[in-house]
Amino acid sequence: MATETSQQPSHHAPLLSRIISHLRPKSKAQIQDFPIDPRPPLRPYSLPLVLSQHTPNLAFQGWTTVSFPVPSSECPSQHPVHRGFENLFESSKAFFDQPFEEKEKWKTKLGSEEGWSRVEGEKEFITIRTIEGTPEILRDAAKQCWAAAGDLMDAMLGRVSESLDMDGGEGEGGLRQFVGPCKRLGEMKRDRTPTMLRLFRYEGDESKIVAEPHSDLGLLSMVMGATPGLEVWDIPSKSWFPIEKTYQQPSASLLVGRQLERLTNFRYRAGGHQVRSYGVPTSPPPSQPSDPKKHNYRYSIVFVLRAHSPVAIDTDALTTPVTGDFHTPIKGITAGQMFEQIRGAHFNINTNLEERDKQKRLLIESRQKAAAAKGSG
Repeated sequence: MATETSQQPSHHAPLLSRIISHLRPKSKAQIQDFPIDPRPPLRPYSLPLVLSQHTPNLAFQGWTTVSFPVPSSECPSQHPVHRGFENLFESSKAFFDQPFEEKEKWKTKLGSEEGWSRVEGEKEFITIRTIEGTPEILRDAAKQCWAAAGDLMDAMLGRVSESLDMDGGEGEGGLRQFVGPCKRLGEMKRDRTPTMLRLFRYEGDESKIVAEPHSDLGLLSMVMGATPGLEVWDIPSKSWFPIEKTYQQPSASLLVGRQLERLTNFRYRAGGHQVRSYGVPTSPPPSQPSDPKKHNYRYSIVFVLRAHSPVAIDTDALTTPVTGDFHTPIKGITAGQMFEQIRGAHFNINTNLEERDKQKRLLIESRQKAAAAKGSG
């Protein structure tokens, strides 16, 4: 299981800053790589299960590490979130080991947004949104994992609010107002929220990128891998940092999404990341002879907390001296409408390659047209 130690970046990965900067929308305060920010610093704060030396990374980098306590004689049981992820790993492996025809029963018209999907050459995954839409083999573990992770992420948003001098509770002046029922897995389709659990099985027989560089669209995402593969974008070095390779104790990675980036007036950056398969070791230990029929899969679980769609957004209520005046005030729309605006400006990395390329072309054309119109004006 992936574990955690220091978070010093590695500099041996290829530079892809141009891709990340192209994908990330810029505020007026982010025209330069490191602008001088006249706003007051964040208020002192701590994050649940995040070491103090790792806390600043969440705002500056858009990612940090959640460090689970190591069971000991004084406390032999796992933390509820850690236990929830571990139990779901076991259930997910059993689900993915089923024949394709069994998994295909869980395909839906929502594509990557719910149900089982496969991108040949990269991965297969199942997106969970309700108990009704979850295979029986996954239900109990998914419900347990969702509840534990939902409570933790709700608490995280409270601390983020406090760092911005916002209300740390569920009132209109803080970020927890956007959680609502999203921290629990709903029973039926009518109970579906934007939040989701995604269970991945990545192909790992060769070294390659299996999830392109991107930032998540929601508030916060928590990722745990059974083996290393997640890489995060390190802003100072402008290189990919293989964060899961540094882990020494049970850990997960916490990522800022684009909704939170906008709702904090860019005080918290959306965390750029990708997933890499490192391939099969060329020389397996003698006690573990290579098996040509055995695949080297990477399993991972992602809990994606998105803002509850019906909640109305008014950034005036979120404005504090720490956030400063919002460069692009948001009011008169719901969180769901804001999400659709954000989603419309990015391609979907979890769709098939042909559709993904089409989305990229359309986005480039749209941006070129917008730039041309602005220039002629």
